[in-house]
Amino acid sequence: MNVAIADDAIPVVKESIQKEVVLLESKKHLVETEIQEFEEKYHLKSAEFLVKFESGDLSDSQNFFEWWGLLTGLKKLEDNLNKARAVVAYW
Repeated sequence: MNVAIADDAIPVVKESIQKEVVLLESKKHLVETEIQEFEEKYHLKSAEFLVKFESGDLSDSQNFFEWWGLLTGLKKLEDNLNKARAVVAYW
């Protein structure tokens, strides 16, 4: 998608997106910390957890749903972060 932005607005837009990048990086760090706590608590790497959880080999523990939600959210955060960084790099 192409968007036309006036030349004098580019610095403002770029600064706003850079702030969003910082915010997304902070959120990503917090989510990764929470995920690491689950990995340590259950002595299980997230990749292994996902396989077991999605195949139904684990209980319906609220913790497992929270862990799954964090992993799903992390993917979305990383995607948004990559897109924001690409826009900043473009300008």
